[in-house]
Amino acid sequence: MKFRARLYDKLDENKVKCHICANECTILPNKVGICRTRKNFDGELFTLIYGSLISSGSLDPIEKKPLYNFWPGATAYSIASIGCSFKCQNCQNWSISQANPTDNGKNGFYDLQGYEGRGMSLVEMIPEQLEKRVVKSGAKTLAYTYNEPLIWHEWIIDTVPLLKKHEIKTILVTNGYSTPEAAKELIEVGIDAANIDIKAMSDEFYKKICGVKSVQPVLDTAKRFKSNGIHVEITNLIIPDLNDSKEDIQKLCKWIVENLGKDTPTHFSAYHPDFKMPSMKRTPYEALDTAYKIAKDTGLYFPYVGNISHEEGGNTYCPNCNFLLIGRRGYSFKNIDVTDDKKCPSCSYELSNDIIGEINK
Repeated sequence: MKFRARLYDKLDENKVKCHICANECTILPNKVGICRTRKNFDGELFTLIYGSLISSGSLDPIEKKPLYNFWPGATAYSIASIGCSFKCQNCQNWSISQANPTDNGKNGFYDLQGYEGRGMSLVEMIPEQLEKRVVKSGAKTLAYTYNEPLIWHEWIIDTVPLLKKHEIKTILVTNGYSTPEAAKELIEVGIDAANIDIKAMSDEFYKKICGVKSVQPVLDTAKRFKSNGIHVEITNLIIPDLNDSKEDIQKLCKWIVENLGKDTPTHFSAYHPDFKMPSMKRTPYEALDTAYKIAKDTGLYFPYVGNISHEEGGNTYCPNCNFLLIGRRGYSFKNIDVTDDKKCPSCSYELSNDIIGEINK
């Protein structure tokens, strides 16, 4: 639904400058920004997707986000809208990320070649309705996910406090392309966790594949979130011939160690061709296995492998003695071996700062 936006400046000639994402679009009257969800009406900026959901919500394993070290085994009530601050050629969720909202936010439509005239109906919801649905579901966490949640800023700001009243943890599954102003508001409202997608460590990749200027705002957001107490996990989708070299993986792992800490869970995910298909190749097992080993060699405590079966890559091991703490098959537990006071049963390593929240057995 149409709702007055936060964080923008009024400019001459009824233009506005948006400060929600790092694109920081200057938007002319009756035009939208790059995300296509923020529109200038007579010199005032509005979001068109406040409370506009693709469905009333779904229940997912928290590991699907993916979050492996935050409330392991919990159920995440997952919600999404449409639009994105990126235009990734490989988008796995392009059917919602590349949709446009109508001015009233009740419907979505496409202007993609070959999809003209196609659309979808959106579910309208006010914050209190979401609160009731999540509480009724029994879920302990709420994930803003699937499309880019950072462009849903006003909705997040208004819904997080309602969920906190019920001790429901809130999660962003995000590209991290924020501004310092927007990140500050998300930190202050009390977001609990974020999985941030660092797609590559080069500006060239972000320009060519994602359609934005630089990776730097993503790195800055990750550092800002982590230093302000938000639990951060990183995802890197490995695309053959684009970001899969040993040098690419080493650079990413080294940056995480030096800027976020060795205890930052890092997920390497398999790519499959989709949308505009920048690579026709699926990620081979060997590339993910190499990434996993590089992460271990670099000193990361909790590397993971996703979207493909990997003997070690779904498990959580003790950072001190490599004892198997949580064994997984897909999103399900095979075994859990952590003491009640959250220590490694083999070496008594303290895990309370590494595995956040209850382990839902």
